[in-house]
Amino acid sequence: MIEVEIVNQPEKAHELARVLAAVWGGADPIPADVIIAIIHSGGYASLASQIVNGKTQFIGGSLALVGNHQRKLHSHVTGVIDAATNSGVGRALKDHQWLWAKENNFSAISWTFDPLVRRNAHFNLVVLGAKVIEYSQNHYGAIDDLINAGDQTDRLVVERQVEGLTAAPSSRVYVAEQDDLIIHTPDDIVALRSTDREKAHRLRLDQRNSFESAFANAFHVQGLTRDGSFVLTKRRMH
Repeated sequence: MIEVEIVNQPEKAHELARVLAAVWGGADPIPADVIIAIIHSGGYASLASQIVNGKTQFIGGSLALVGNHQRKLHSHVTGVIDAATNSGVGRALKDHQWLWAKENNFSAISWTFDPLVRRNAHFNLVVLGAKVIEYSQNHYGAIDDLINAGDQTDRLVVERQVEGLTAAPSSRVYVAEQDDLIIHTPDDIVALRSTDREKAHRLRLDQRNSFESAFANAFHVQGLTRDGSFVLTKRRMH
């Protein structure tokens, strides 16, 4: 059974820092003192755990900051250790975050994800029902960790609605229509980055050109197909 708890003590902040380091590799991507500062400034921090052989094992975590307009929460990072992927931990963390945002009168939650990572696209757009609001080129600068491997960090910015809903949203896979634009995702960009960084970077540039050209021509992301391709439709001009 997965348990998600709010982080509100220094020792749990250190546990969260260790979990995030295990997910991304290397030194703590977010030190415990920064986590504590975010908590004390009104932000959100949580840990996911399960009991293994009678002992509590921390398997994931999430951290979000308070936005500066319209009472929006910005989820900076949510991660799950490799041993616990595809077991519902990510969904448990994001739904816990949604409920916390609801209880604290936030209107929506925003975050970013790498549009080259197919499994993340499915999780964010289909499982969580988030809506794409922006494409951001090299959002964080180059990050040389286990997941990004030094590549440029283009991101889709998404929002999950909170205000006006009684339950956390979800969506469905989308079936493209004749006039829709399709932007494909590679099978496993994270694995490719570990074997062929040049090819991975070319895919980054190709996808960037596709998204930026589409957005410049009034297309928006409608959803994701079953095979993990983005479907974009043209906005109607009134």
